[in-house]
Amino acid sequence: MPDAARLHAMLFENPMRPLTRLLPLLALCTVVQAQSSPAIMSLSELRPGMKGQGRTVFKGGKIERFDFEVLGVQRNVAPGSSLILVKASGGPLAETGILAGMSGSPCYIDGKLIGALSRGFAYEKEPMGAITPIEEMLEQLRDLPEAPSFKTPLILPKIEPPKVLKSALRGEMIPMAELLAGSAMGPDGVAGMNFPVFGTELGAEAKALWQGMPLRFVGSGALSSTGVGEASPLEPGGMAVISLLQGDMDMSASGTISYVSGKKVMLFGHPLFNLGQVDLPMWSATVAGTVASYNSSFKLAQAVAPIGALRLDRNSGVAGLLGAEAKMVPLRVGLNLGGKRNLNFRFELMDSAFVTPNLVATVLIQTLNAHIRGQGFQSLSLQGNIKLAGQNPIQLECMVADLNAGRLAQYVGGITQAVTLNPFEKAVIEGISLNVKAEERLDMTLISGVRTLKARAKRGEVLPVLVTLQNIQGVRETATFNVNVPSSAKPGKATLLVGDGFSLLATDPDERAIELTGLGDVVRILNGALRNNHAYSLLVQTQAGAGLRGSRIEGIPPTVSNLLGSDGDSTTNRLQRRIVSRAVLPLEREVRGLVSLELEIE
Repeated sequence: MPDAARLHAMLFENPMRPLTRLLPLLALCTVVQAQSSPAIMSLSELRPGMKGQGRTVFKGGKIERFDFEVLGVQRNVAPGSSLILVKASGGPLAETGILAGMSGSPCYIDGKLIGALSRGFAYEKEPMGAITPIEEMLEQLRDLPEAPSFKTPLILPKIEPPKVLKSALRGEMIPMAELLAGSAMGPDGVAGMNFPVFGTELGAEAKALWQGMPLRFVGSGALSSTGVGEASPLEPGGMAVISLLQGDMDMSASGTISYVSGKKVMLFGHPLFNLGQVDLPMWSATVAGTVASYNSSFKLAQAVAPIGALRLDRNSGVAGLLGAEAKMVPLRVGLNLGGKRNLNFRFELMDSAFVTPNLVATVLIQTLNAHIRGQGFQSLSLQGNIKLAGQNPIQLECMVADLNAGRLAQYVGGITQAVTLNPFEKAVIEGISLNVKAEERLDMTLISGVRTLKARAKRGEVLPVLVTLQNIQGVRETATFNVNVPSSAKPGKATLLVGDGFSLLATDPDERAIELTGLGDVVRILNGALRNNHAYSLLVQTQAGAGLRGSRIEGIPPTVSNLLGSDGDSTTNRLQRRIVSRAVLPLEREVRGLVSLELEIE
């Protein structure tokens, strides 16, 4: 590892000059005072029993000191990474232990910076914690980008892209635990940390979306940019807030500034999500108070004014640029309450392949649960779109008739996952617009039966199909599909499937592989998806088939078909089903059920 002087030169040579147009923004905060960078004490110089002082904010915007004693060095907690174990004292620490929000507090011995306090221990009886060595922070955070990159290669989960797409078409999200299985971001990653996220109190449905990530959600009231008190100085020991979600709902991470030089600033001493390059708003902050807990105590930090953008998220900490501006994903949610009231909400979300879909789903659940009742007869219908740079908008349409905000959220989150986790390019989301209407009735239809006037159909003819529909009160009605039997159909057996879009997709009626060649193919498939507020009739036959570059190849041997692949599976030798005809019956209510009927094609 390079010595401390060399690391310092690598990180902070040629600092950016101040940007005149950002002076009004920075004037909202305490100006960083010119100061020489502190001397650094290397890990090899530390000995048990050494005493030092740290800097942090316990109340308001004032930076205070606390004392610590070095207990020892825990080496190789990960390859090439160590932690300095300490016992702290001073301020409220005797009653609270190490506080969440102290992460990043710079720690000094004899005036030399040794690192940033980054960890505490749950249920601790004494304020004991761990310090991330400053050498590791300088090493990992030296490549701080001045602008976010949109050409950064995607880091995709170890899961097949077709599986993500099929899940979205069924109105479901891939669970976070499955996406991150084996990742350092999983529940056993980041040295077993349980990172607190502050803001709006989340309900059980919303919290369930985040299972698999080492996050602990703490409802601490909404952040506010005005009237919350004096911000702490923008210097080591000062408080800062990183926004994951802002607007009419807030989710944020708070911590302490560890190191400042020019416009470059380091915080936390541990990762946010360990995503590498990120782009998130960074705010100055004040501390409203501290909350003592037998589990893990924390600071109540509130944002005061924007100060820049977080640009780098690594295992040893996070880093940002003062005066920079972050790009977020705009989200609008409109809510029509039975035609009596219209509510509109606006949000800005973290732009991340992993995190954005969960934020979209969380916002929708929280918005609906705050304004619709929890019991009784009511239906929720959703329409909207996702606008992507360089692509057609993705049209959204879904309906639930059981007051289940989670099902709507799963649908929207799943579609967003299919976009952000595509393996071809970083999708630039220009905006998401959702409109939900809550109706005082139960708009649900069950498919209870299907029949045809004859069991044999000729190629080239139109086959009338009668389907029996039943509402929630048991009243039945009959509707008619006109199913075209194409001349390309093969003589022999066929299956007629009648059902709602999600049930049909769950049966995988078209098993042939389609090779996606770009984000445009993903958008096209999502826009052509079967919906759950219509009834569909699919005529399915079994025959050899495969796909290449988005087009079907028919009549090839099954062995060749399997070599071309179906979701990467080349172990099967069977023929594959394909859809030869499709008809739709728009019903504008939630449809449930699936009925099949065997036919003979002549």
